[in-house]
Amino acid sequence: MSSSTSLRSHSISLETSVHPEDASGLPSATDSRNPLSLRLFKVFGARYDDPSTREALEIISSLYVSGGAAPAVDRKRRGSSTLKRSLDGTASDNSEEETELNVAVPATSMREKDLLLSEGAARARKNLRSDMETKLAQTSQMFLSAFSEVNQNLDQLQKQIEAMQIQCDTAQAQLQATNTACKHLLERADVLRLQRQATNAKQSSIAAFLSRFALTDQEDEAITSSKIAVGPQVFAAIERCERIREDCLLLATVDGGETKAGVEIKTLMDSKLESGYEKIFIWTQDEFRQLARDVHSESSPALREAIRKLRNRPALFNEALGSLSLIRQNTLHSSFIAALTKGGPGGYPRPIELHAHEPTRYVGDMLAWIHQATAGEREFLDGVFGIGSDGRMVGSVRTFDEVVTEEEVYIRELLDANLEKLCPPLKARIQQTIKSQEGSVTSYKITNILQFYQTTMRRTIGDDALMTQTLQEITEMSLKAFFETIRSHGRSMLRFLHPPEADLAPPVALRESCMILREIMQVYNLSLVEDETQEQRIAGFHDVLDGMVQPMLDMCTTMCNLMKKPGPFSGKDVTAWDRAIFMTNCLIYIESVLQPYEFTADKIQELASQMDTNMRIIVEAHFEAMIEESGLATLVTAVDDPDREVVPLYKSGNGD
Repeated sequence: MSSSTSLRSHSISLETSVHPEDASGLPSATDSRNPLSLRLFKVFGARYDDPSTREALEIISSLYVSGGAAPAVDRKRRGSSTLKRSLDGTASDNSEEETELNVAVPATSMREKDLLLSEGAARARKNLRSDMETKLAQTSQMFLSAFSEVNQNLDQLQKQIEAMQIQCDTAQAQLQATNTACKHLLERADVLRLQRQATNAKQSSIAAFLSRFALTDQEDEAITSSKIAVGPQVFAAIERCERIREDCLLLATVDGGETKAGVEIKTLMDSKLESGYEKIFIWTQDEFRQLARDVHSESSPALREAIRKLRNRPALFNEALGSLSLIRQNTLHSSFIAALTKGGPGGYPRPIELHAHEPTRYVGDMLAWIHQATAGEREFLDGVFGIGSDGRMVGSVRTFDEVVTEEEVYIRELLDANLEKLCPPLKARIQQTIKSQEGSVTSYKITNILQFYQTTMRRTIGDDALMTQTLQEITEMSLKAFFETIRSHGRSMLRFLHPPEADLAPPVALRESCMILREIMQVYNLSLVEDETQEQRIAGFHDVLDGMVQPMLDMCTTMCNLMKKPGPFSGKDVTAWDRAIFMTNCLIYIESVLQPYEFTADKIQELASQMDTNMRIIVEAHFEAMIEESGLATLVTAVDDPDREVVPLYKSGNGD
């Protein structure tokens, strides 16, 4: 308690000594002018519970409390605690001091500590003002030293700035002198700059002009160099030439007259185009020769584009098509001869001429090969001209009377020309086959095959095509040969005749002819075209029926006439009954052969009318025979005689 009281008393004494007041409790005039006194007065006059004030006091106390054995931090902490307790004027027991200092201090240490604090407080009361003034003087001296150094540096900087100003003035004077001396050069530079701008503008205009009206090195090389193959690069260069040539029309004439640049560029582009088209033409001919190696080869996209480009040059285009036609003619002709004599690759299919002993198969195989080659050639030409599918179903009829494109015209002309060399060997072989046939059935089968393929080719390549006309000629010749065999057969039927047999049955010659007719009708029925009407079917077989049936009827009529025999008394023909029955039997037999086929309806009606005539003859002959046998012939004659004398029946002859 004594230590706490002493600390507090020291504090109060320090406060009294530091804050000298006059009788009114205010500082003196001298102290009021001293900043340190004012600050101390403010500090000590403040409340001690202010954290900043307490911290200031702790700092001041640390100046006068210096320890011996304890470290500086502990001395500062203990001094601050002691000064705080002395300022607060409160006492604490040993347990509170131990709690605040967090150490257990013996009594001896506490006395030393109190002694140390008392000495520090005494020094503070005695030396605080002088110490503060000394500190202030030292601090001011430090500031003066620092500012002196700064002042020296500023003086040196001022000198350097003045030197720099001198240098800048010198440079400015030199610059003005140089500017004056170079004024002419600057003006010349301005003129040159303007000229450069004008030149750049002209250069841009020229570059734009050349980019539109001149070929690049790559494009020129693509047209003129033989090392670059014909392809997209060449086609693009030619298209560029075409565009430049069209643009030259704008330069050809202006308001002031014709321009030299337009004419020269147009002439140059014409020369380039001619070179490009000549290159495409030569390459196209080489491609055509490559295609000649294989009948079933396909054209490349480059070839299709080349053909399209050559159409701008009709002379080169027609010459190229002529070369293509000649090459394809030779290729198809050699392929056809190989198919006739050698067969396919490896001997399969077998050569067509191995079946020459079978006329129908022989002719059919040749025509089938021609039809297949025509379809393949049409597909090849469509590929060459780049024509896609026209929406037509496979096997459907082509229409040739409608407006067609230019490509279609070229294709038809080429197709007709490419098949030209196939006509002579085909015609010669079929004619030879037709002439060697004697049977009417085989002749008609060949004719029917020819008619079918002639109709098919007419619908495929048109009526004006050479192959269609050739097939038409062969078909007409075959029809003539067929009808000649029919007429020959009819003449042979009428050559050896004899009266009918006793049973009045149809003769053997009639039955054989009907068998031939049945085979011919079967062939015709199986070969009917789907889009034919009933009238067309009847008309198509009308001549054949007339040529076959009429000789049969003539034969039957002639055989009937051989049966005529007059009666012994009346002189009438007594064989009319038998002849009518024989003729009716023959007509019924012929009708039974014709009945299954619809296209024989007209001929069946003709036969029916003839059968009606013969049935009337049979009825009349039967009636006359009944009258004769019944003895009523005289009465019937008398009744039927319009000039007879009317007498009673009982007076007439045989009245009894």
